[in-house]
Amino acid sequence: MAIPIDLRRDAAHSLQEQIYTQIRGLILNGRLATCARLPSSREMARDLGVSRNTVLHAYDRLKNEGYLDSQDNAGIFVSNAIPDQCLDYVADRRALRSFDREPPRRPDLRLEVTAPANVHLDRARARIDFWYGRFDRRNFPLNTWRRLINENLSRAGSNLSEYGAPAGCHELRKAVSSHLGTTRGMNAPADRIIITAGAQDGLNLVCRLLVQQGQKVAVENPCYGSAALLLKSYGAELCPVPVDHLGLRVENLAATHASLVYVTPSHQFPTGVTMPLERRHRLLDWAEKANSFVIEDDYDSDFRYDSPPLTALAGIDQYDRVIYVGSFSKSIGPGVRVGYLVLPEVLVQPALALKSLSSYGQPWLDQIVIADFIESGGYRNHLRKLRHRYHESRDALVAGLRKFFGPDADFSGDGCGMHILWRLPNGIKAADLVVAASKVDVGLYSFESVGAYEVGDSNLRKNSLVLGYSTLSPVEVTEGIGRVAAAVKSLAA
Repeated sequence: MAIPIDLRRDAAHSLQEQIYTQIRGLILNGRLATCARLPSSREMARDLGVSRNTVLHAYDRLKNEGYLDSQDNAGIFVSNAIPDQCLDYVADRRALRSFDREPPRRPDLRLEVTAPANVHLDRARARIDFWYGRFDRRNFPLNTWRRLINENLSRAGSNLSEYGAPAGCHELRKAVSSHLGTTRGMNAPADRIIITAGAQDGLNLVCRLLVQQGQKVAVENPCYGSAALLLKSYGAELCPVPVDHLGLRVENLAATHASLVYVTPSHQFPTGVTMPLERRHRLLDWAEKANSFVIEDDYDSDFRYDSPPLTALAGIDQYDRVIYVGSFSKSIGPGVRVGYLVLPEVLVQPALALKSLSSYGQPWLDQIVIADFIESGGYRNHLRKLRHRYHESRDALVAGLRKFFGPDADFSGDGCGMHILWRLPNGIKAADLVVAASKVDVGLYSFESVGAYEVGDSNLRKNSLVLGYSTLSPVEVTEGIGRVAAAVKSLAA
C-alpha cells in the first residue's frame, strides 16, 4: 500500500517530522481509515528514498501518541481510537437547551457568602499609591530564585511525578520550624506544621476544622475583613471585641462565651497596635479557662524597626491553645502562594485528614526552593534588606505627617509592619480626602477599601485612613504626603 507523502529536502522541518506530520494528517482527515494497514518501515523507507531509521522514529512517535498500533508479526495499523477524537467535544444537538427559555432557578444556598473587596487588583493606580501590604516586584529575589529552581530541577528525581505529603514538603516544614524558633521564639516541631496556599488557605482549613453553624467566634473590632467574612461563611456568629491602644481588650472576652478568637497581636489590622506581653498572657489564660482556641495571624511580623519583636503568642503558650497562621506573601511575594499553620498537637491529625480531602499538597518545586532559600541564609539576608528599605520609607512617612500636620499628628502602628493608621485632622472626613487626593494623583484608602471589618458606626472608620508604604521610596512618600496636605487645605477651605 503506497501512502501519498511529499518530502521536501530543503524544508525547515526534518524528514522524520514531515513523515510524522503527514501520516497524522492523513489519519485525522479520514484518508487513512481506522484499522488500515500501513507499509512496513522497510517498504516506506524504500518508497520515500530515506533511511529506515527515519521511518522507524516517525512510526514510534505515532505509536507512542496512540495513532498507530503494532500487532505481533501482522504489521502496523491505524488505531481504533484516534487520540484527537478523544479530546474534541462532539455536541449532541438533541441535548442542547434552548436559551429562549427562562434560566434555571438559583438553588438555595446554605449561606450567603460575601467575597472581600480586592480594590488593589483591577484598578488604575495613582502615581503615588499608599495601598497597604503590597510587595514591590523590584524586591523579589529573582536571580536567587532562578538559580534555586534550576538546581532543584536537576535533582528533582520523582518529586515532580509523585504526590507529596498533604502536610507539605518535609524540608520546608523543617526550615519553617527553624525560622520560627529564631525569629518568633517558638518551639514549633516540623510534624505540627502544615504547608498551605497562603494564609487565607490556612484560615480556611482552620474554619473547616473548628467552626460550626451558630458557633460564637470572637474577633477584634475592627479586624481583618477577609478573616471575618470567612468565619461568617462557615456559619459563625461573630462577637466583636473592642481594640484599644494595646490591642484586643481581653477583659471583654468572657461576655462573648466564644470558643474561638481571631487576633493579629503583633501588628493589629487595621490599627497597627502591638499587644504587650502582659495582655498576651491574659489572653492565653482566658483561652485555657474557656476551653477555647486562639488563631494568631502573624501576617507581617517579619518587619519590626525600633525594637526586637515580642515572642509570638504561640511561643509563650503553655496550654497548647494557639493556632499560628503564617505566610511568605508579605516577605517573598503573594504570587508564590505559600503559607503555613502551626497547630496544637490535638488538631494535627484532624487537620491533615481535612487537608487530604481538599488537596494533595502544594507544588513541590515552590516548597523546596523556599526551604533552600531559608536554610542557605538567603531568606534572612533578604528580610534584612526589606526591613532596611521599609524602615526608610516608614521614617519618611512619620516625618512627613509631623512636618505637614504638626508634631501631634495622630497615627498608630509605626513600630512595625507595612502600614500605619492615620487619624485625620478634625473636620476632615476620610471619604472626602480620598477623592481630593485622587485629583492630585495620590492613592489613599479608607477602612472599607482595604477590607477592614468593623461592627458599629465608629468615628475611626469615618476619620481614619490606612497608609501603606512598602512600595514607595522615601522621596515618593514625602512628595505624596505634601500633596495630601495640599488636598486637606483645599477641603478645609
